[in-house]
Amino acid sequence: MKNKVVKYRLVSPLFIICCVVFPLSVMAQELSDIKNVKPFAVNGSIGLNTSFYNASGIPNRQSPFAYGVNANATLMLYGISMPFSFTWYSNDKAEFKQPFNQFGISPTYKWLTVHLGYRNVSFSEFTLNGYTFLGVGVEARPGKFRLGAVYGKFNQNSEYDLAMADSIPKLTRTGWAAKVGYGTDERFVDISLLRIGDSPRNFVDSLVKPGQPTPAQNLAVGVTSKFKITPRLFFNLDGSMSFFTHNRKMGQSDSIPHGLLRFADNFITVNNTSEYHNAIKAGLSYRFTSLVITSIEYRRIDPGFQSMGSYFFNNDLELITFNQSASFLKNKMNARGSLGLQRDNLDKTKNSTSKRVIGSLSMNYNINQNWGVDASYSNFSTNQRAFKTVQNDSLMVYQVNHNLMLMPRFMKTTETLSHTVMLNLNWMILNDKNAKTSSMTDTDTKVAMLMYALGLLKQKININVGTNYTNMSNQNYHNQLIGGTLGVTSMLLKDKLSLNWNNSFMLNKINSENGTVFNTGLNANYRFLPQHSVTLDFNLINNSFSNSTTVPSFNEIRGDIGYVFTF
Repeated sequence: MKNKVVKYRLVSPLFIICCVVFPLSVMAQELSDIKNVKPFAVNGSIGLNTSFYNASGIPNRQSPFAYGVNANATLMLYGISMPFSFTWYSNDKAEFKQPFNQFGISPTYKWLTVHLGYRNVSFSEFTLNGYTFLGVGVEARPGKFRLGAVYGKFNQNSEYDLAMADSIPKLTRTGWAAKVGYGTDERFVDISLLRIGDSPRNFVDSLVKPGQPTPAQNLAVGVTSKFKITPRLFFNLDGSMSFFTHNRKMGQSDSIPHGLLRFADNFITVNNTSEYHNAIKAGLSYRFTSLVITSIEYRRIDPGFQSMGSYFFNNDLELITFNQSASFLKNKMNARGSLGLQRDNLDKTKNSTSKRVIGSLSMNYNINQNWGVDASYSNFSTNQRAFKTVQNDSLMVYQVNHNLMLMPRFMKTTETLSHTVMLNLNWMILNDKNAKTSSMTDTDTKVAMLMYALGLLKQKININVGTNYTNMSNQNYHNQLIGGTLGVTSMLLKDKLSLNWNNSFMLNKINSENGTVFNTGLNANYRFLPQHSVTLDFNLINNSFSNSTTVPSFNEIRGDIGYVFTF
């Protein structure tokens, strides 16, 4: 944006963070019930394992022999969960890590929740929407009031290294967000405000290469609402205006011509790099009966729209979607359909505009307690039309994707046996309407799978057999797979030993090359004491082709033996 004035103002933070503690992550704790919570508990496991590997015909994809130790533990303090893990392998470095790598607590008392440490909170889709921050926050629901506020750091510190010409500065980003609303979960209005920015301290423009980040700042204002217009008609709205300054250190300009930017100048730095964009999502749904629902949704996100409180937006998008769901035959049949119209190039700055038609239909019919069928069809099309200049036809995009699926099924269980039969038929077509590119992109894929599973309930044995067929082709490539599978699982020795054996054999044809692929795997777990168990994993792959110079032929064996102590 041009003709903007830089005004440097500070908005007082809502909270001052005062704790950065251990690296762990916990869920909200209900303090009103803390007297019933066990004050201290610890559980976990320690494991020892060794692995072996051998391959011929291809380079080794892992070490021939390795061994290691791994440990997992979870410490509970008054319902607060603290998970830790440790892993060491002979062919790697020792590593200490925590699965959640961050610490945060959200204690709750009645209608009040306090957030401390690493947390993610959502106020609306287009302002603060689940972005992880390190700080403090509060959410309160006294009566029908809906209140919330957070303050913290939205990334980590990083300094620009002058000794490394290609280093990229990662700026310290802090800010706050707040929400004020009134209503219930079914009928409410919320107003949210977000202000986040990068610190410009010690940032020198002359040291930054083109394309590297500059200290930015963002102000986003949003309105979210949901309510009933009539007992059967529902409305929802989520809209936001986002003001974004891409470089806070850019020099001043003489004036701020637009009133909205003058408003934003009271909260953030506004200059020649400042701009604002809108995003909106609105929907109507009508419930004819409890079994028939119709809805329409409109979504528009301006090109360039972004919020520092959300990870990603697919912007430059306008989409209208019609949805229909219905149940028939006393709920035995359920159907759902959707049709959407989508386009981009909303500001007419691109050389072309892409339009898409998005349609889908799915149905499941439970004929009786044993027989049923599922079916679905989707049709996704993309049509790109020139807007400014006539492009080379080879660059034009006009494609249609068809996907048809049919899956009849049969299931029956008695006191001693269970039977499951399932047939899955899938047909996928990519149809390129551009004559200059269709020979390279047109693809036809057919997949058929038939599976039967037999359960011997008293013997605790399950047997499954299947056959499958895949055919994928275009003008330059053809791949055909035909084969079968066989698997057996069983519990033995009073359920102390579990065995799982799976096999597959495929005839593989790639263009004019014929080959076979055989895969067998065995998994065993033996629990000889309540807290002690040993495991065995073995896997063999044989890939054989008549012309190994085109498609490699190889044998590969993997194995692993382990011991686990659980406490």
